[in-house]
Amino acid sequence: MSRRIGVQEMLKEIEISGPAAPQPLVEQQVKDVWTDVMPDLIRFGSSEAVTLVVNDATRPPSFPMIAPLEKILGDKVRILFATGTHRPVTQDEKSTLLGGCFPDAHWKNNDCDSEDMIYIGRTRIGTPVSMDPWLFDGNPVIAANSVEPHYFAGYTGGRKSFLPGVSSRESIVMNHFHACLDGALPGRLEGNPVHEDMMDALSMLEERVEILQGNGVVHRGMLVHFYSGTCRESFTKATEASAALSTVSIPYRSPVVILHPGEPLDINLYQSEKAIYNCHSIVEDGGHLLLISSCGEGLGAEHLEKAFITSMDETWITPGKHQYNLGDHTIVRLKNLRKRIRLALSSDLPDSLVEGMGIEPVHDVETWITEKECDRPIFISGAGFVVPVVEDN
Repeated sequence: MSRRIGVQEMLKEIEISGPAAPQPLVEQQVKDVWTDVMPDLIRFGSSEAVTLVVNDATRPPSFPMIAPLEKILGDKVRILFATGTHRPVTQDEKSTLLGGCFPDAHWKNNDCDSEDMIYIGRTRIGTPVSMDPWLFDGNPVIAANSVEPHYFAGYTGGRKSFLPGVSSRESIVMNHFHACLDGALPGRLEGNPVHEDMMDALSMLEERVEILQGNGVVHRGMLVHFYSGTCRESFTKATEASAALSTVSIPYRSPVVILHPGEPLDINLYQSEKAIYNCHSIVEDGGHLLLISSCGEGLGAEHLEKAFITSMDETWITPGKHQYNLGDHTIVRLKNLRKRIRLALSSDLPDSLVEGMGIEPVHDVETWITEKECDRPIFISGAGFVVPVVEDN
């Protein structure tokens, strides 16, 4: 790795890719999938309104999944962006995320702090469940969302469209506490306390609301699998397809690992760090992990700077359920991985901010890699959407 060949060529030489993706779906193929539930769609179309729950700006756009619904549901649709605690979708982003579909539809973002949230009870482990009132006015609901590995919920999509997507802050905080516990891992559903709690919330919602869902698998920006039906059946099929695409076989652990989270996760550090949690296990003990992400919108979460700083505090202990603050699960993960590896970041964030969080700022990626004098570095692009598995484990 001593010769200077340009960072793009260098990364290409050391990149490890996952399975080859199938051909992207065309609109007719997506329409055919919705045809499986056409009687329900036609019946939904006779309702006063249909609430369509879709991805926000931190997830792949939903428009390839919803385009066929426009002719069926027409002006009955109102759009609810599943923002959870994320920032609101802007008017310009709305047009991009919907791809021009339903241009005249009434739309809004989930407001997790709204006093209008409707409480429907508690899950088996005590999470209070309150969700957006549009779900409870007697009209049917359709959710169209993407499924990919998630660093503590197992996978995105499915039940996650509702909790956290359209839930209150209290519901989200109490659910996310369980990300501090064992079993909350990328690509894992069985025994995952976060996932199981979300499924409980979904069951409570399904008792009150008629829901159809389309769950799609997006690979490198293209919709490659799509399934419709109930939330459970479409989500199960999508997770199986996502697992086949997202599992990346790694021949060895390396002392130097470079990650790019993939779009749109590179929007901010909060989304980008998911690549770290997905892939840190392939770094050798004492090794280096470099995250490459522009982070154009900054940190992306108010708690994040404090989380990185607190993760260096040896006196900090994992909080109990009632002491948990949103983001504490990040501290738990960071504390554990900092015991093994060193973090670096190549981004547009100020050096002072990056250094203050205990991360090495990197401006020249090629030089950084070369100086490590590693004969087997690894680069993974789209690392926020993959689950690496080391072959010799």
